[in-house]
Amino acid sequence: MASDPPVTPTDLGHLPLFEGVPDAELLILAASASRVAYADGETIFEQGDPATTVMSILRGQIVLRSADGDRSTIVQTIGPGELLGWSALRDDATTLTSARAIGQVEVLAFPAERLLDVLATGGASGRLLIRRLIGIATTHLQATRMQLHRAGREGVITGG
Repeated sequence: MASDPPVTPTDLGHLPLFEGVPDAELLILAASASRVAYADGETIFEQGDPATTVMSILRGQIVLRSADGDRSTIVQTIGPGELLGWSALRDDATTLTSARAIGQVEVLAFPAERLLDVLATGGASGRLLIRRLIGIATTHLQATRMQLHRAGREGVITGG
């Protein structure tokens, strides 16, 4: 059985989040990163699970679903180049949604703690990454806001 090649700083540098960050600053993250494959329909995580990993989607799509009691709503569908699990960067983080693979999915996964180590360097790259992560959070909040507005008119929140 062949094993996946190790993740390199160059691999990470090709991801939108890390574009332009010097390889030397991505070494600590690359050393703990791995490629993970999920089969169609496979659960990646369930809402409320401890959140410890951030993933960048390389291939395929992932549907995010939020549950409240016996009601479940598709919040968003994300694909290549998008970040999954960024909420793991919070204190005592748990997943806010459930995530399931649509088709064959491949991600680069890395521990949230290692990403926080990269952010804590205090240099220009750390500030750039913080701005990009805030941008991701803002984009998700804006998409949720738009869904709520549509729900008020139509009564249904649809997938992103």
